[in-house]
Amino acid sequence: MIKAYYADYIYYDAKLQKNKYLFVEDEKIIGLKDKIDNPDKTQIISFSNSAIFPGLINTHTHLPMVYFRGLADDLPLMDWLQKYIWPAEGKWLSNEFVYDATIHAVAEMIKSGTVCANDMYFYSNSIAKAIEDTHFKGVVGIGVLDFPTKFAQNADEYIKKAGDFLAEFENSRFIKTALCPHAPYTVNPDNYKKCIDFAEQNDIVIHTHLAETEWEIEEIKSKYGKPPVQLFDEIGMFDTDAVFAHCTHLTEEEIKLLGRKKVNISHCPESNLKLASGFAPMSQLCDAGANITIGTDGAASNNDLNMLSELSTTAKIHKALSRDATVFDAESVLNMATKNAAKSLKLENMGELKAGNYADFFVMNLDDINTLPVYNPVSHLIYSANPENITDLFINGRQLMENRKLTFIDEQEIKNKARYWQNKIS
Repeated sequence: MIKAYYADYIYYDAKLQKNKYLFVEDEKIIGLKDKIDNPDKTQIISFSNSAIFPGLINTHTHLPMVYFRGLADDLPLMDWLQKYIWPAEGKWLSNEFVYDATIHAVAEMIKSGTVCANDMYFYSNSIAKAIEDTHFKGVVGIGVLDFPTKFAQNADEYIKKAGDFLAEFENSRFIKTALCPHAPYTVNPDNYKKCIDFAEQNDIVIHTHLAETEWEIEEIKSKYGKPPVQLFDEIGMFDTDAVFAHCTHLTEEEIKLLGRKKVNISHCPESNLKLASGFAPMSQLCDAGANITIGTDGAASNNDLNMLSELSTTAKIHKALSRDATVFDAESVLNMATKNAAKSLKLENMGELKAGNYADFFVMNLDDINTLPVYNPVSHLIYSANPENITDLFINGRQLMENRKLTFIDEQEIKNKARYWQNKIS
């Protein structure tokens, strides 16, 4: 049966529509109308005093790190990584840990309007299994490093594991594969070239960190005699399908280069603020032609997976940095987290509410204290909303949250598992 979702406002085809019905058949949207033509063959679901928006896409995550939330705060990035996070990962990571943590992360993201995450971590099979079990969506990355870990001994072995993962999940309705060389300070240029070759042969996206800290810039200069952006340009990283997280420290010439190459960038403002990494020049990058998307980073460095907060911070921080209140208006920021994100990850039929796309959307209550009065629902989404305003969420037409209650995840079990791992780690 066809379903028709009514709301006071629907953000359809990148335009705000008023008092319409969003029609869905099976997993996909079939149109938008102001009336029901065949009421006997249509199930009508009404959301009064509400707005329907396309589901948000988080373009840079380390989902299982949600279990390290608050473990080590108020530290410089490299101290945080080398003295606390990497040792904790070495001690605690397992298939069980990663699966449980990913379920927790998915629940948190659903509750703030997110339908898909672009993830970079280890134990990727367990991440993918958790995403499938919750009917969420994920671009699941296989990590690549120069040095041995418990997962692989060298870059060739990491990449082989990516091939095995790709074969296992190639027919999944919820999982796409990415290859994730970690960063220029942990993966050498030759291994990046191997990643490019593998990704292009298999038509998948590369997901990596770039220019996150001043330390990284100086480290790469000392190692290779050039900054990381120049290094990436020379090895062809900007000529392949890739998403680059952070891009915090760039020169004017590098901004022009990334814009000219139409590079996909995942902006993670709150993580950059908390780790004191700096202020990424996203307004200049956008003006130059780069495709700007938004990510939360991991919950150990943010310390949440709340995309609504990231959207608000993105809009506000760049107005202040530019001394221009017109920079990154509400609609442009919403598009960064929806259609820009889908484009960057090569997600077909996602990122917008329009005929032929998957029915991935959330409902925002406009009748709360913090959302009244209503003049512009898009503005409210970016500047006023919090997760409590997100009441319902659908992925592929299936309802994953109804009136704030998760339908495929036991919230009490999530809390119990979090306390279990907290007691082991602390």
